[in-house]
Amino acid sequence: MPKGDGAVRRAAAREQREEEIEERKFKKAEEKKLIFGVNPLHLFFLLLFTLPTILGVVDYFFPFSKVPGGGYGSLDPAQAEWRMRLRAFYSEHNPGKMDEIPNLLRKYKGKERLLWRKLNKKYAPKDDD
Repeated sequence: MPKGDGAVRRAAAREQREEEIEERKFKKAEEKKLIFGVNPLHLFFLLLFTLPTILGVVDYFFPFSKVPGGGYGSLDPAQAEWRMRLRAFYSEHNPGKMDEIPNLLRKYKGKERLLWRKLNKKYAPKDDD
């Protein structure tokens, strides 16, 4: 047996033990970082890139986001014309109902002529003969 062989074996065994200890520490640290076996950073980036697309598709089928100004008809020129007509009509006949114009336009969207006929019938001058 060569001289100093025990020292070499002890050094190799010590290095192996240190590597095993270091590996166990590394595994524990990695396990702590994982949530259900997934790194949270990976999950964050996955959601960052997929969630906007998913929300867009869901909003297409189940519209939950409102169009800016959509409730008031500001994007539709025909609605703006009817708004001016109703504003003039109510300022003459019933100024107290000026606040209800956006609700009326929303309710009668596409049926503005029907609304106009109803209002003219309601506020028509009554003949007392």
